[in-house]
Amino acid sequence: MSLELLLIPVGIAAVAAIREARSTDLCEKCKTTRIKDAQLLQDALRAMGATQLSVAEGRITGNSPYGRITFQRIGEVFLGRVDNAAEEVTGNMLASLDMSVGALLQQRTVDSLHARAAELGMVLVSQTAANGEVQLVFEQAT
Repeated sequence: MSLELLLIPVGIAAVAAIREARSTDLCEKCKTTRIKDAQLLQDALRAMGATQLSVAEGRITGNSPYGRITFQRIGEVFLGRVDNAAEEVTGNMLASLDMSVGALLQQRTVDSLHARAAELGMVLVSQTAANGEVQLVFEQAT
C-alpha cells in the first residue's frame, strides 16, 4: 500500500473539518432533536402552529407560537431554537415539537394499518384512543 493512497483520504477529511469549523451556517444556541426527516419536521411544525416556513440548504425557519424559529441539519439530525429567546423557551418549543412529531407518526401508523387491513380483506371493528395510545381491532370480512 502506497503512502499517497493513505494521505488522500486524510487530506479530504482535513479539508472537510476545516470547512465545517469555519462555517457560519451552524445553528448557534440550538438544541438537538431526534428528527432526521425534513418533511416530518415541517409537518410537525405546521401541526403545532408554525407559519411562513422557509426551507433552504438544510435550514428551516419560520414563525411559531413561541416566536421566530430556526432549525439546521447538522449531521443526520436537526438542531433547533427559538431565535432571541431564553433556553427555557427553546426547551418548551422542542417539547411541544416532540409531542407533535409523536402524534403525526402515530397517525401515519394508524393510516398504514387501515390500508394494510383493507388489502388483507379485514374490516375495522373498533378504534379507541386514550392516554396517547390507539387500539385497533380488525376482523376478517365475511
